Amino acid sequence: MPAVVEKLRARARADHKARIPITRLDAVHRDVLIRAINNVLATEDAIFTYAQIIDGLPIADVAWDRRLSTLWGDHPLEDHEELCPGALEKAREVCPKWTPSMLAFDPKVINAFQRADPGTRMFNTRLIELVAVALHQFGVLLHQLEFRMHQGDIEYMINWTMPKLEFEPDDWEPLKPPPTILIHPFYSARDIYPEGLADMVGYWAEDRILGGVVLFDRRAELDDEGNLTGEPPNIYLHPSRRKVTFRITQLLDWQQQAFVDFLLAAPDSGVSSPLPIIVDDRNRTRVNHWNSLTQRGIYRDIWERKPMDLDEWRHAVKRPQDQVDYPESGVEMLMINRAAGDPLPEGPLKRYLEGKESIPEGPTKRMFDEYKELIGREKRAKLDVSEDETKNEEVNDDIHGEVERVDGGKNNEKGKSREEEKGKGNEKDEEEQNEKGEEEQEKEGQTKTKREKNYIKVDTLESLERFLSGKEEGPEE
Repeated sequence: MPAVVEKLRARARADHKARIPITRLDAVHRDVLIRAINNVLATEDAIFTYAQIIDGLPIADVAWDRRLSTLWGDHPLEDHEELCPGALEKAREVCPKWTPSMLAFDPKVINAFQRADPGTRMFNTRLIELVAVALHQFGVLLHQLEFRMHQGDIEYMINWTMPKLEFEPDDWEPLKPPPTILIHPFYSARDIYPEGLADMVGYWAEDRILGGVVLFDRRAELDDEGNLTGEPPNIYLHPSRRKVTFRITQLLDWQQQAFVDFLLAAPDSGVSSPLPIIVDDRNRTRVNHWNSLTQRGIYRDIWERKPMDLDEWRHAVKRPQDQVDYPESGVEMLMINRAAGDPLPEGPLKRYLEGKESIPEGPTKRMFDEYKELIGREKRAKLDVSEDETKNEEVNDDIHGEVERVDGGKNNEKGKSREEEKGKGNEKDEEEQNEKGEEEQEKEGQTKTKREKNYIKVDTLESLERFLSGKEEGPEE
């Protein structure tokens, strides 16, 4: 790991040194970028965010509005409910006074923006990147100026740790707090960043103003020579807010278009700010932070996040998946229960599906609607299968009927042939029987005649007496 960190640190220093000013842009592109930056700096969220850097501490509500918070217990920051006097006014004073000479950017991004025609996807994506980097750099500069207008001990707030409790073991040691409370939990590689701690504050400012650290699908954008080309996909945000996912999440088309429209809006045009963009359950394209850079190529700078060690990785992958981070999990469980035959329990979902209860717009209603749509698809699929089976049965019946008709015709012909042959056979048999009968009759007649000749007809007693006395001849020998 130390060798990797050293390599990333060297790369970060080289990239920082190679940055160029926006004066390299032509007048059209430069004016668009300056207007976009001014549009964001004029928002209340930007001014309030930079005011907290000027104060030196975030207010309690903002400090606790974070996933994976580094604050715990009865932290004394709880009492910092408002900005200290003068911090907000100072932010309103300095934000409009920035000059282009304060900023410098990656030459690849500047050159890609310069080559892109206004209105193209490349133009809009690079404009978002340049604005995000500018907001980051403003945070860095304000932190380095060390206004620290907080009326109290800032170092005490930062370094506070939980006191040892009675039940803690003797060798218990409190968790060491990070070097600043103005921190995004995934962008804390102080030993790698070219501006060190100030870069950590810059990432925090970017997150609070835009809704997350802005990242890009570099694998899709970069060619073999490392130049930004082609049609870049929608940008990603890496947020850190309570009740918002901490996974890297891609913006929807309408979200990105609203962002671009606001950046391009003319002064006093009336275009409302969509910032900060809070991703929700509708943003389904998400990437886990532990493999987004190495496996998916989603990042802004290759050195922005330190690689996780084995223990950190094991802890991350074993983290339970809830609906905030994995919005599809709720519907998946409902479909699993449905497939298992479990009935829906009494509750809002069942009443909503039965039309007995209405659900206000929000994540819950969208989950219910998604479940309802999946059930509808399932029923339609079964209906389609049933119709296909019916059609197949009809086709099979037609085929069988045709086969039977053909076979029946053939069988009828064979039957007729057999009947004809049988009829002819019967006629022949009858003729033979008749001939045989006549022959037998003739033979019987001859036999009868012979029998009649061989035997004397004895009619009366006188005839017998004459025969016995020899007066009547007997049968011929």
